[in-house]
Amino acid sequence: MTDHSEGTDEGGTVSGDGRRIRVRTALVLALLLVVLVRLPTIQAVFRDDWVVLVSNDPYAYRYLADQALLDGPLPSLPDRAVQGEPLLVATLAVATWPFGAGTWGSGFVVAWYPVVAAVATAAFVYGAATRLTDDVRVGLASAGLLAVTPAHAYRTALGVADHHAFDFVWLALTALAVIELLTRGERDRRTWLAAAALAVAVAGQSLSWEAAPLLLFPLVPGLALAALVEIRRPGPERLVPVAAGLVGGAALAHLVHVLLGWQYAAVVYALDLLALGSVGLVALVVAVRRLDGSWTWLLAAEAGLGVAAAVAVRSTRPLVTELQSGVAFFSSTQAAELTGVGANYGAVGVLVLLGFASVLAAPMLPLAVTWGWRRLEPSWFVVGVYTVHFGVLAALQRRFAGELAPFAAILGGVGFVMLASWFDLVRAPAPRRTEGDTVSPAVAADGGDGADLAVPDRTRVALLGGLAGVAVGAGGLYSALIDRRLVIDDATYEAARWIAGYVDDHDVAYPESYVLSKWGRNRVYNYFVNGEAASYGYARRHYEDFLFSNANTEADWYAEFDGRVGFVVTRDLPHLGLIASSTVQSTLHDRFGSAEIRSISGVGHFRAVFATDDGARKVFRPVPGATVRGPAPTGEDDVRLATEVSIPGADFEYVRRAPVTDGTFEATVAYPGTYRIGGGEESVEITERMVSSGERATVER
Repeated sequence: MTDHSEGTDEGGTVSGDGRRIRVRTALVLALLLVVLVRLPTIQAVFRDDWVVLVSNDPYAYRYLADQALLDGPLPSLPDRAVQGEPLLVATLAVATWPFGAGTWGSGFVVAWYPVVAAVATAAFVYGAATRLTDDVRVGLASAGLLAVTPAHAYRTALGVADHHAFDFVWLALTALAVIELLTRGERDRRTWLAAAALAVAVAGQSLSWEAAPLLLFPLVPGLALAALVEIRRPGPERLVPVAAGLVGGAALAHLVHVLLGWQYAAVVYALDLLALGSVGLVALVVAVRRLDGSWTWLLAAEAGLGVAAAVAVRSTRPLVTELQSGVAFFSSTQAAELTGVGANYGAVGVLVLLGFASVLAAPMLPLAVTWGWRRLEPSWFVVGVYTVHFGVLAALQRRFAGELAPFAAILGGVGFVMLASWFDLVRAPAPRRTEGDTVSPAVAADGGDGADLAVPDRTRVALLGGLAGVAVGAGGLYSALIDRRLVIDDATYEAARWIAGYVDDHDVAYPESYVLSKWGRNRVYNYFVNGEAASYGYARRHYEDFLFSNANTEADWYAEFDGRVGFVVTRDLPHLGLIASSTVQSTLHDRFGSAEIRSISGVGHFRAVFATDDGARKVFRPVPGATVRGPAPTGEDDVRLATEVSIPGADFEYVRRAPVTDGTFEATVAYPGTYRIGGGEESVEITERMVSSGERATVER
């Protein structure tokens, strides 16, 4: 039985008089922090009887999970999910299955999945950092830093459901498995379990996202550098279990691809090529070792293997096509997340997205290289390559800052413990310890595989708390601020709720219930209104063009929307400043379609049906409109038609100006009511049926 009354460590001792805390307890607290930082969105997600997911894309995954449950008692992927992200959709569908399709339960599953993924990722990061450094304090610090890294926190917040959170899990598990295999000299059951975990991880990665080769690529230079270390130390080839795991993963992914048709062939082929390359690398190491060659021999051989791999890629058409699409993807900067982490705010932007972990991780990179080479620990090269790879990708497109976060957290955890040891608050991490290293019993000294940790004295606890507060506080705050910007605002929720109620009450079928809105919220509206959230392509192509076209072209837009669009949502655009009064945006949103300026006659095919309490969102329906025709007063160039309108959320006067041709005026009106004609006593009654069926009304003198 282990006696924890006194802790000993190689090179130093620790008195057992101080308090201790179980490592498992500390890990649970770190994982609890992961959950708490991802919950600021909870009130915005669970509203009344709706689960209002955060941002736009999560509704595509909820839609696909619903679709997978429509064709039978067991989940079956819809065609559009078979390639791209099949494993993610299948996982969500299986988790949703007990609740049924199109229910509150699907929203609940999709909302909580990122948080569960974040906890799993943090646990794997803890394991990877602990195994890398043989110091549980580094593992705990790494998990804590990941918890408050904004780029990871907002990607895994409650309700922010897209492929990234799922990718993080496989990415962290891959790193943990590789680190475990490269740090174990034995060929025991644990080694082959780690190889099996690697196989599952790389197969899962490949089947979860069509850009998985980007996430697997760091293994190429990482293992090549690891081999240069392996050739310099005796013992069994530690790359063999790694290669076995990669081959097993490639076989598993290929089997699923052949049997179920999941994923693009190019993605599966990329994993096949990685597995074959790893086998070739092991063969090179064995050959150079038998020839009693040095690491420089192996380096030259690796260069030859790299050339052969490049030729193989260029000769495989699916891989060439995938590379070309990848280049086009990185050259795109249409969306905010496709710009680099420092594109808008420079170094401040990097800190906002990557948090304190990036500050601690940066100086650890050269140390990681040094430790990996001098201590013959190749795992440091793997972590370093992952960090550099995703650092470059994040500099190009900020969406990859989340993928960088686990590795920045690992190196940042080392940096945090080193910084604390510099202030004599904790013992230095294992890689920094020297022969004869001793430590005061007042500091947190235990590391490695110990079952508990020494708690330092109160002064040091307070100082450690302050240091941790700097790391945790800013990151947690930035994460919450980013989350608040992503949630669906009250005006959008209110508008979607009203349209959904209107569609239910009037039994409006799709596509007549399609909602045209800003593309960044289009899936939100359409999921709740008609259940169709597969694409926002139509909104992206037409919405902005429609809003900023001249209002006098509204008849052309009505012809475009007829039978395709049932509702149009306009919104406040204060960030654009003064918008021309002649635009559809100004005519509809500011004047409900009225002609309050001479050059614009108003619109007759778009009828306001709802306005939010604050006026930030207004809902219109395309209608045929009723045409009013009659003789014009002598000498008039146009005739004013006006009626009072009341809709939920607003009361206003609707005005149309009808041009006069050969003494006759004619105009189409979008609202029923009693219209006053010109400034006289004449009026005409327009009914609801006349507006909805496009009838004509003639004014007689």
